[in-house]
Amino acid sequence: MKKLLFFLAAAVMAAACNNGEQYTVKGTITGNSEQLVNGTVYIVNRDRENPLRDTAQIVNGKFRFKGSVETPEPYFFMIEGVPGFVPFFLENAEVVITGVDTLLSQATVTGGPTQTMINRYNDAAKELEEEYGAAELVRTYRNPSVTEAERDSALAAYNRYQDAVEQVKADLIAEAPVSDFALYFIIQGREYYYMDLDSLNSLVETYRAIPAFEGNKFLNMVDEFRVKEQSLAVGAKAPDFTLNDPKGNPVTFSDIYPKGKVTMVDFWASWCGPCRAFNPTLVKIYKKYHKLGFEIIGVSLDRDHNAWVEGIKEDKLTWTQVSDLKFWQSEVGQLYNVKYIPQNVFVDSEGNIIGRKVAEDDIEALLDEYLKK
Repeated sequence: MKKLLFFLAAAVMAAACNNGEQYTVKGTITGNSEQLVNGTVYIVNRDRENPLRDTAQIVNGKFRFKGSVETPEPYFFMIEGVPGFVPFFLENAEVVITGVDTLLSQATVTGGPTQTMINRYNDAAKELEEEYGAAELVRTYRNPSVTEAERDSALAAYNRYQDAVEQVKADLIAEAPVSDFALYFIIQGREYYYMDLDSLNSLVETYRAIPAFEGNKFLNMVDEFRVKEQSLAVGAKAPDFTLNDPKGNPVTFSDIYPKGKVTMVDFWASWCGPCRAFNPTLVKIYKKYHKLGFEIIGVSLDRDHNAWVEGIKEDKLTWTQVSDLKFWQSEVGQLYNVKYIPQNVFVDSEGNIIGRKVAEDDIEALLDEYLKK
C-alpha cells in the first residue's frame, strides 16, 4: 500500500478547526409537528463507547446549543418524537441547521472548516452519483434477468464511479492533509488499519506537532494502534496464547512453533468471504511446504461452533484450529491487533516474528526464503 504523506504546511488549516473555545449549534425547523412548539431537541455523537449528548428546548421551530468540544467529531441532530436526523460535524465554530420536520434528513447544514469541506465532498459525490447513474447501475447488477455481459458492464461503470468519488476525497484532503477533515476519513474508513508502521509513525508525529490536536481522542486511537503495531514488528517475540480446538482441548502456541521452521498464524472465520475464497490456495501452499517445515495454526473469529467446524470441514483445513468463539472480541485477535481478516503472522521456530500481514501473493516467496536455504 502506498504511504500516505502528511505535511506540516497544512497546520494553519488544522489550527483553524479548533481556534474557538465554544461551539454554537442553532437553526430553524419548520413544519406542523407539535414538537416544534415546545419540544426537545438534542445532539449526540456517534461514539457508542463514549456517548456525548446535549439537549435544548425548541421554541417556535428555533433552537440553540452552546458548549465546547475537545475532539471535533461527527454528531446527529434530532427532535424528540420526530423521525429522522441531521448528520453534521461538531467543532468549536457556529453550525446552522435549517430544515423541515417531514424531511429532516434533507436539512441543510453550514458550519466550521470541517463541515464546509464535508459539504463540498457530499455535493461533489452527489453530482457524480447522478452523472454515472449509480442507483441504476446497482439495480442492473442485482437484476437476475440481465446477461452476464450487462452485469459486468454495470459493475465496471460502478467501479469508475467509486474511483471518481475517491478522487474527490483525495483532492480535498490534499488541500488540508493535516486537519480534522483528513482525520475524519482516516478514522471513518479505518484507513489506519492498513497503513504500514512508517506511515503510522509519520501520521502521529505530524498531528502531535500541532497543539490543536492535543487530547484528540481519534488521534489517540491511532496512536494506541500504532504502539501495538510496533510491539508486533518483525523481529519481536510473538505473544503466546492458549485456545481450545474444536473438541475443547487446549492448544498453546509456543508448543506449536518449535515443531516447524516457519509457523503461520492464520486469522480467519467461516463467515469471512475473502478468507473462505483464499482457503483453497492456502491448502495448496500447506501441501507444498509442510514437508519442508511449514506449520499453520488457524485462529478463528467465529462465534458459532457448528459454523466454525463446518467451515473447517468444507475447506479441508487439516492443520491445527483454535478459537474462543468471541467474534471480534477474540482475545487472541486483540492480542495481535487484528482489525480485519484474513490476516496472518509468520514466526520462526523460536517464536520470533518474521512476517506479518503478508499479502497472499507474497506468502510463497517468504516461505522460499526461510525454508529453501
